[in-house]
Amino acid sequence: MLIAIRNKTHFWKLKTQVKKKFDMNDLGEVKKILGMEITQNRDSGRLLLSQENYIFNVLKRFNMAELRPVTTPLAGHFKLSSRQCL
Repeated sequence: MLIAIRNKTHFWKLKTQVKKKFDMNDLGEVKKILGMEITQNRDSGRLLLSQENYIFNVLKRFNMAELRPVTTPLAGHFKLSSRQCL
């Protein structure tokens, strides 16, 4: 189980409650779960998830790892809406 919560007091309270009901080990701060790499930036309060290694492995599996990436022809500021998809 992964617990992600902003308030440390709430975290410790939740962790104590879970420990009372279940046998659990604290493995410390998570770096990877379900193939996703997790990076935490405490200064900005952001949690970043990356599947770069998974994507690379899929590309290798289909003999596409050596292909060069290309940019999409859409301008970066262009936003799609659900209305445009009809």
